[in-house]
Amino acid sequence: MQIRAPVWLPIACLVVLLSVGCTSQPRPLLSNAGLAPASFSPRGALAAAGGYVASPVATASTGLPRVAKIGYELGRPATVSIYFEDGQGTRHYFRRAQPRAAGKYEVDWSGVINDPQLRVVPGGHELVEAWVLPDGVYRWVIEATDDQGGQAQAEGQVTIRDADSALPDVQRFTVVPQEFSPKQDGMRGNRVSISYYLAKQAQTVRVYLEKPRVKASDPLMRYPVAGQPTDVDLKPNAAGYHGYSWDAGVDLGVDPPPDGDYFIYATAEDQVGNRVVVSSTLTIREGGKPIAEVYGGEVHWQGEVDRTVKLALGQSLCFTATVVNTGPVPIRTSGPWPGQVYKFSENSNTLAGAQQQDSWYQQAGVWRFGVNYEQRGVDFPFRWAIGRPEDLEKRTVDGTPQYYLLPGHQGHLSGCIQFDRLPAVNTHIFWGGLIQEYVQVASDSLETITVEVSGSQ
Repeated sequence: MQIRAPVWLPIACLVVLLSVGCTSQPRPLLSNAGLAPASFSPRGALAAAGGYVASPVATASTGLPRVAKIGYELGRPATVSIYFEDGQGTRHYFRRAQPRAAGKYEVDWSGVINDPQLRVVPGGHELVEAWVLPDGVYRWVIEATDDQGGQAQAEGQVTIRDADSALPDVQRFTVVPQEFSPKQDGMRGNRVSISYYLAKQAQTVRVYLEKPRVKASDPLMRYPVAGQPTDVDLKPNAAGYHGYSWDAGVDLGVDPPPDGDYFIYATAEDQVGNRVVVSSTLTIREGGKPIAEVYGGEVHWQGEVDRTVKLALGQSLCFTATVVNTGPVPIRTSGPWPGQVYKFSENSNTLAGAQQQDSWYQQAGVWRFGVNYEQRGVDFPFRWAIGRPEDLEKRTVDGTPQYYLLPGHQGHLSGCIQFDRLPAVNTHIFWGGLIQEYVQVASDSLETITVEVSGSQ
């Protein structure tokens, strides 16, 4: 808190000032500096903006207050340093060369030192951003330097007892893989696994991405990482192992951070103000929510008249359609390929088994066009890739060919269903749809028609 006091001049001085001038004594650069009490026990402090505020209630173990109060007054603007010197003469800074205007200042201090240090922990390094001084006797010093180089100093002694100086170390911070593509394609690289071991109960733990700044004027861009906990994850912020899987928010319909290289940080802070941070790197490539649509919502049914197709047993219901990738990322698809003829008694999984095509089975994240009908046993039993091989980009992933419809590209498809048996009674309504398997039905009830199949078994 800063207080500016008015300067009152004696009346006699004001009278003289009108004729010959008057000189007042300058206010001291530093005054009323002190720290009290001389002994305290920093435990259970709570972080707050502008410093660390601790409960004034005495600790049960020592009967001492949990916090000390530092105060001083500046007679004119100055830079201020507050440090604590241990028995070996090492200085530990709470404030280092901080500019302050003239006035009174007071802050509650819970033993926290804002003097970052790098240390080794299991699995790597961590930066200790703030830490509580361990038990001991310290010389406290408040220094002030004004704009003309004038200096003033106050000092004293403080004893710290039963301090909570154990750090909430973040150990074995692991990010796998360090390059991923959050686009819901079902491949191994569309999620990232993040894990760490927390050595102590923390009040807050934050994991976030930060975009490296090329210029100092570039805005600071941070993106919180909120993943799905693993089965062995503990309660949030509890001591022990923590792990979760992150998809950059795509599964929730959130746009992921822009493609690029990032630092990924994990910070942990306990109640008394010990705060640590660890880091790794993460690269995002082809990140985004996959979006596709059937062009114009149109499915062209061969032989359709007034929304009805009439067939005889043994004939086929055939269609053509076009799928457009309207999103920002490539979308994965797989056979059966356009032109594939199903029997009405088949579905995509039975066809995959009969043709010994493992890639034709349903796969998480794969997009396919499907035909559905009333009273079916399997939803969208007839499925096709959303483009011909020549419409798609072929990639080799983990030694296996994968096919992608690129953003802005179109996939042309066609297919038939041969009625090798009659549909069940009252099964007349058929329609098309666009499916992202195990994720969503992106488009449903496209170009609904009535199919009448005549004949006898």
